[in-house]
Amino acid sequence: MSAELPSGNTDNRLRTGCLIVLAGAVIICVIIAIGVPAVGGSLVQSIFQIPSKIIQLPLPTPTTIVLPTVINQIKPLGQLHTASYFLSTVVDTQMPVGALNQIQRVLLVACGQVEAGIDLSKLQPQDIITTGDKVTIRLPPAEVFVYQLFDDRKCTYVVAREEGILLPPNTVLETAAREAAVANFKETALANGILEQARLNAEGEVRRLLTLLGYRDIQFAK
Repeated sequence: MSAELPSGNTDNRLRTGCLIVLAGAVIICVIIAIGVPAVGGSLVQSIFQIPSKIIQLPLPTPTTIVLPTVINQIKPLGQLHTASYFLSTVVDTQMPVGALNQIQRVLLVACGQVEAGIDLSKLQPQDIITTGDKVTIRLPPAEVFVYQLFDDRKCTYVVAREEGILLPPNTVLETAAREAAVANFKETALANGILEQARLNAEGEVRRLLTLLGYRDIQFAK
């Protein structure tokens, strides 16, 4: 008959075997680390980096918003007509002619238009300062672009003409009357604040355009 070994001795042998295998693995790692430092260090470093690689999240991608350059967007618009006045007047033009100083006369009814605004093509880079979605802009001064007659017989026409006795028709008088009417239209429009109205309207138009381009805080420098 064979004798059976106690179960306690079997457990002790298993524990002893495991400890021997674990000790052998540790000794091998130490030998590698000592004998080949680069490989050992790399091995150890790789072991410690494994958890960090597992939990590392991808870096967020930065979001960059570049608003359109203001001067490149509005300068090509050129003359921005923002105020228009329609006017009418009566001009009485007369002059003495000939040895007898006979009076030649033209009575003209005239109507016309005066337009004013700002010339955006005159903008310079130093006139515009942008910070994010904020822009400060110095607009060019308002100016009169157009002052003219409506040259049609229903609006501008001669009411009365006196040529004198035995005198040829005087074409100079009607031309002078027309020029006087146009000059009067411009003076009247300026006296009634067309430039200030043009400036205010221009600011409103430029503000609307810049808002469409993405700017939220728009200031106008004087």
